[in-house]
Amino acid sequence: MINKKIGIIGCGNMGEAILNRLSNILEKSISIMVSEFDAKRREYIQSKYKVIVEIDNNEVVKFADVVILAVKPKDIESVLKSEVCCGVSKDKLLISIAAGITTKYIERIVGKEIPVIRAMPNMAATIGESVSSLSAGRAVKPEDMKLAKEIFLTIGDVIEVDEELVDAVTAVSGSGPAYFFYMIEALIEAGYAAGLKDDVAKKLVLKTALGSAKLLETLKEDPAILRSKVTSKGGTTEAAIKVFESKKFKNIIKDAVKAAEARSKELSTK
Repeated sequence: MINKKIGIIGCGNMGEAILNRLSNILEKSISIMVSEFDAKRREYIQSKYKVIVEIDNNEVVKFADVVILAVKPKDIESVLKSEVCCGVSKDKLLISIAAGITTKYIERIVGKEIPVIRAMPNMAATIGESVSSLSAGRAVKPEDMKLAKEIFLTIGDVIEVDEELVDAVTAVSGSGPAYFFYMIEALIEAGYAAGLKDDVAKKLVLKTALGSAKLLETLKEDPAILRSKVTSKGGTTEAAIKVFESKKFKNIIKDAVKAAEARSKELSTK
């Protein structure tokens, strides 16, 4: 049960996703405060969620026991130096979802005694189906991590990883939704090319994707085993799989993840 005051600095897509889920379980008028620089966005958030929306990040830091930094990576330095530093203390928990920003970098600005957790959710947070990684900074205590897990469980599942693995997490699950969207996009286009109508191809592909994911989740079997059950010898699926294998499909996926991981490391210079 979350019994702390939560502040969210930055209410873009991911900030709003967290706000949306928290607003269903916390007393909004006394437990949540957010800040947002854009006036239209502030008005929208205030109207939809009926929470206190500030333009001044200092007010959020003063108010909250847990401050979630949901600003863009390019803005985080100025936010930390000009506002967060002014009100943060070692009895407050900072959680950053800014891609490429390390806990050491944040600690260097706000002080090494401040507990800092780095989180990496993904786009599915908007419907409560994210998987988020959490990585602890040097001053994080077990109760801090427990609280962070409770918060991020509101938007999906949570795993705890060493921070050195965050680039790999980013490449697999952070960017992962786009890989599946790309595959679905390609399969729909293939359906068009085979003569299916637009709405028919989209429905077939979407329900097949959802059904396949639910099978994996429900049956708890290795994907290779389920694939073999669909792939009859000499059948249509085997013909398709042979094309994937001839094009080295698995190597393409591995190379793509490696490229994403390398780019994440390039961005994680702070």
